[in-house]
Amino acid sequence: MRLPLAALALLACVAASAQYPSPGAAPSPPAAAAPSPPARIADVAWLTGYWVGEGLGGEVEDVWLPPKAGVLLGAFRLHRTDGKPGFYELFAIEEVDDTLQFVVKHFNPDWVGWEEKDKALRIRLSRIAPGEIVFGRIVFQRAGPDGLVVKLGIREKSGEVRHETLTYRRKPL
Repeated sequence: MRLPLAALALLACVAASAQYPSPGAAPSPPAAAAPSPPARIADVAWLTGYWVGEGLGGEVEDVWLPPKAGVLLGAFRLHRTDGKPGFYELFAIEEVDDTLQFVVKHFNPDWVGWEEKDKALRIRLSRIAPGEIVFGRIVFQRAGPDGLVVKLGIREKSGEVRHETLTYRRKPL
């Protein structure tokens, strides 16, 4: 089955381990080159909630359950502009070795997984600050009490990095 372009782009982003550069900054060394900063799941609990927004050529939704036992668990779905589902993700932020890691598994709309059944993509924490969490090329930024911006650095086949921004607003369930 052929994957939608947005799905391939997000997979490329999540699979990458280099840090997402700040606008105008020189590219950073790969996240593996620097140790992950210390962090606890309580530091990212502000992600908890239901988020709806735009990005990747359609409507995006994230749901983050409240933290429990050192894990913040969530799900993502993309609705394309033609009204059809794009792809899904199940993900978590976990406490590991006094820091955090982002873990994700991707699925086509027919629930066929992208990763092998016993594998998941794991990206260690690159940077954390009040209202900002960075895992490689994935940047979560708080935008006020009810806003969330997710920035993705997607490495193209050419080697160039393309930037995508997902803009969310918190909604009641």
